[in-house]
Amino acid sequence: MLEWLLVIASISCSSLSQYWQKRAALLFAAQPELSTVRKLLSKPLLLGIMFLALGAVFWLGVLSQWDVSVAYPLLSSNFVIMLLISKFAFNESVSPRQWCGVTLIMLGVAILGGASQWL
Repeated sequence: MLEWLLVIASISCSSLSQYWQKRAALLFAAQPELSTVRKLLSKPLLLGIMFLALGAVFWLGVLSQWDVSVAYPLLSSNFVIMLLISKFAFNESVSPRQWCGVTLIMLGVAILGGASQWL
């Protein structure tokens, strides 16, 4: 059970890091006059770095429990999460081809993650 909590925490932190990195990029594009120091100390960038670090710590916990060949494919769940975030948080268009690709990725994750007994 602890292993799954670590996986979920790692994936969540990784996705949150990507979200905040995108927010930082949007801030920097909207305010190109910001100094380097102001950019480095901006809330979105600091949150992105913080969640990246937390995700790495949780990931180390996962790797201490599972073989990397089992754990690593589960990180592909980030593709689904980020596709949903890009659509709903950033109002980006998502094509049917992207949805199809993510569906195939998740099918592969299910097979590699041991859920093949249900397929």
